[in-house]
Amino acid sequence: MRKETFRVLSGIIFVNMILISLFFISNSYGATEEINSRFGETPLINGEIDLSTKEWSNAVKIATVIDDLDIDLWVIQDYSNLYISVQIDLELGYHNATEFVGIIISNSSSEDKDEFIDAKIVQFSNITENNFNFFDYYINDSIFFNDSVYNGDGAAKLDGLISTYEFSVPIDNLNGDEEDVELNFDSSYAFNISYGDSPIYPSGIKKSGIFLINIKALSTSPPSILNFALYIICAIIFSILGAFLGFYLYKIFRLKAKIEKFKR
Repeated sequence: MRKETFRVLSGIIFVNMILISLFFISNSYGATEEINSRFGETPLINGEIDLSTKEWSNAVKIATVIDDLDIDLWVIQDYSNLYISVQIDLELGYHNATEFVGIIISNSSSEDKDEFIDAKIVQFSNITENNFNFFDYYINDSIFFNDSVYNGDGAAKLDGLISTYEFSVPIDNLNGDEEDVELNFDSSYAFNISYGDSPIYPSGIKKSGIFLINIKALSTSPPSILNFALYIICAIIFSILGAFLGFYLYKIFRLKAKIEKFKR
């Protein structure tokens, strides 16, 4: 009797453990990296990382893995947008003609699946011709709905074996648009970086990883017109003073030369 009771209890516990694990697997993710964003030059969203123009030069860059896919991830911000670039290095034959990369954004730092409500996707229609589209989706109950108003931007390009995807996401300027996550300065958000090979969402997603991105606080603002004017005025005044100083030094040397001449 005791053995039977023990078996029944063991079976119930085992089933509960399976159900609980399935619940957590289906409703949450695990963050692999935490990234502290930096301020830097505003990059051009064109699918190219051009370091000669200093774009992305101040970005946080990490080499990481989502599932078994090696990627380089770049993160930078300015006073209006967060910029993310994903570079994927594959053999040319393994680049699917309709591959895509999406950034799926949580409403907060939470990694709960239901909190990921905003998706920005750059989808190739023909990767060898570098034909792509940018999509902005609102997610509700795992269903992707096309946003009525697109916020942000995205581009992609295949160069040799490397495909580069670039995104811009507005910070603190959505004006109450409920279809997108409103990013705020000095806040943290979970980002699901997703890779897929067919334009069907979410079933086309083959690999994904979660990254916690900390958006830097807006501690300093761009120089105002008044500050710029004061800077110009100060520069002019110091230039005039420098000119006067140079003129008087010239006079002193001339006077000294005359005195030496009279002494002779």
